[in-house]
Order: sequence, then C-alpha cells, then structure tokens
Amino acid sequence: MKVINNKGVKRLLRKLTLLVLPFLIWPLIEVFFLPMNFFTFRIWETISVNKMRVMPGPFYPNIHMKMEEEGELAPHTPFAEKRVVEWYTDEYGYRNRDTKADVLLIGDSNITGAKLSQEETLAEVLERQIKKDVYSFAPATMNRFLATDRFRETPPELVIVSSIERRIPELPAVGENGINSKIRNFTGNAIHSSSFLTWLAVTADRISKLGLYHRTLATIDRNLGSREYISYNNEFFIEGDTANRDFSEQEIKQIADVLEGYKVVLQERGIKFLFLPIPNKENIYYQMLPSKKKPDFLPRLIAELRKRDVGVVDIQSDFEHLHQKKKVALYPVDDAHWNNVAVEVAASLVSQRVQGNSPNSDKKENFFVGYEE
Repeated sequence: MKVINNKGVKRLLRKLTLLVLPFLIWPLIEVFFLPMNFFTFRIWETISVNKMRVMPGPFYPNIHMKMEEEGELAPHTPFAEKRVVEWYTDEYGYRNRDTKADVLLIGDSNITGAKLSQEETLAEVLERQIKKDVYSFAPATMNRFLATDRFRETPPELVIVSSIERRIPELPAVGENGINSKIRNFTGNAIHSSSFLTWLAVTADRISKLGLYHRTLATIDRNLGSREYISYNNEFFIEGDTANRDFSEQEIKQIADVLEGYKVVLQERGIKFLFLPIPNKENIYYQMLPSKKKPDFLPRLIAELRKRDVGVVDIQSDFEHLHQKKKVALYPVDDAHWNNVAVEVAASLVSQRVQGNSPNSDKKENFFVGYEE
C-alpha cells in the first residue's frame, strides 16, 4: 500500500513540475533570448531598476538604446503618439554620457527626460548653453546626493534641484530617510566596484520584471476598460482638475523651509543652490480643464523663496505666454512630461540666471564667479 502511495506522490510531483516548469523557464527566456525591450513601450520601463534597489542608480548602467516610444498616459491605444528616442546611461546608472559634474541636476522624471531623446534632456541642452559639464542625477533626492561619496570627493559648483509642481509638497527635508540613502550608497559602491556583481544585479532585476505577465495584465485592463484616462479637448492629463488645488499660507512656508534647508546644507559644503519648479501640464493648460481655474501655487512659492533669498527660476510665466499667446505645445498630447520645446525654454532661463543675466532675477549674480574654467 505504501509503495502505491509513493508512486502516486511521484506521479503527482512530476505533473506539478511539468505544470510549473514553463512559468519558471519563461522569465529566463525573456532575459537571455529576447530583446530587453520586447514587452515594454518605453526605454524607462526597459532599463529601470525594479527590485534590486541596492544598485547605485535608478537604471541599468552603461546602456545605449534607441526605441520608438509612446506616452505614459495612453500606451498601446489609438491616442498614443509614437516617437523615436535614444538613451545613454553612465557607469552608475544615471542618464548621462559621462560622469563629469560642474553643475548637478537633482530631480524627477522630467529631469531624466521621459519621452525625450538624449540630446533633448535638460542636462545636455543646458550644458551646450553654459559650456559647463552638467550631470543629471535623476530621479533622486537631495538626501541621496548628500549621502553619495563621489560627490563629496568631487563636489559640483552648483546644484539645481528641480521638481514637477505636483511633487513639490513631497520634497523631503534634509535628513529625512537619510539612513536609506547611506545604505544605498554603501551597496551601490560595492556593486559598482565589481563587474560580476553588476551583471548579477541587473540579471536578477530583469528576471523580476516578468515582462509578458505585466504586459498581459495591462492589455486585459485596457480591453476591459478598467483604466480611466483623464482627457479634455484631446489632451491627456495625469490628475486633471485636482492638480490645481489651493495651498494655505502655512503649507507654502513649510515647503519654503525645506528648500531653504537645501540652500543652507549646500552652503556648508561651499556649493551654490538653485531651485527649478516645473509647472504641471494642468497648470499651463488650465483653460482646457472643466473648472478653468488658474492655479497660484508656484507664483506664491516663488515669491516666498525670493523673500528668503533662495535662488529660484520662474519658468511658469514664459510657459504661459508661449502656450496662451502663441499656441505653442509644451507637453506631448499623450504624456504629462514636458517636451523638447519646453526644455529649451527652461534651459535658456536657467542659463541666463546662473550667468547673472536672468530677467526674473532680483540681483545680477553670476553663479560661476570665483571658479576656474
């Protein structure tokens, strides 16, 4: 009787193994046989770090890739606008061709350059204008910068912190989650120092992405109509009317406290600071929204920062003029990130500001005075 039971158990295990085997083998096929971007619609999803958040950067290092992309708000739909973009990442996994950094840009996906080709990113456009090496440290935070050894050893002359408007209230104060940044610096240095550890981390992360599985789920969601797209006048938005909410005076001051803290901690290291807020698409295109409510958050925050002598560049005014007076598109139809035209405008204003010629600067300060070329 026991022999029969053992044979039955073995048969059951063989059947279960055959059933599970394709699910175990398929992720390996994705990683070792299929193109990296076989199931993705953007390079961002293709090379971004998924689970192995012990690596030094947010993307896989030393990547050069070109791909036809679609916007994040309506991929694989008739509304998607396709565009060929090119990416380079450096040895640390940030979107740069090299690691030189006279000026360091800390920011979100707008600074990284979602749906922009490499030469269209703010770092590269600004670099061409100011003739300084500009490094894109994004997506990242001030605390990640403060905990990164390589910037202590070779500090930049100027740090520009940027944020899309909707995430400005979430900017962490100096010291918040500092331990996580220190741990990431330690593990990142260890992985960066070993080509084998880098390969192992990238391979494990690619396996964890389960591209076919997530692509299938997304397709089912779209076919069932479970995903809601916020669209007005044939433009897609990430938040819609809720983006242009009111802020109290106390909230404005609390946000200004955080940004002033950035300036202070950088001054202690002999580094100059500048803040670059990027308006939401809903901000500049507010007339397309049902409420047609014009937000006042950024002008109020900029005024508060100037009272505190915190360097800030106002790009909202120029964006409003270009869009409302000249009908210039500053954001893709199917995406919430700025486009290459908006980047050129922002880079020009930042360039004027850091060289002491900005029309929205209260004083003629050249950020690079006192530094050797």
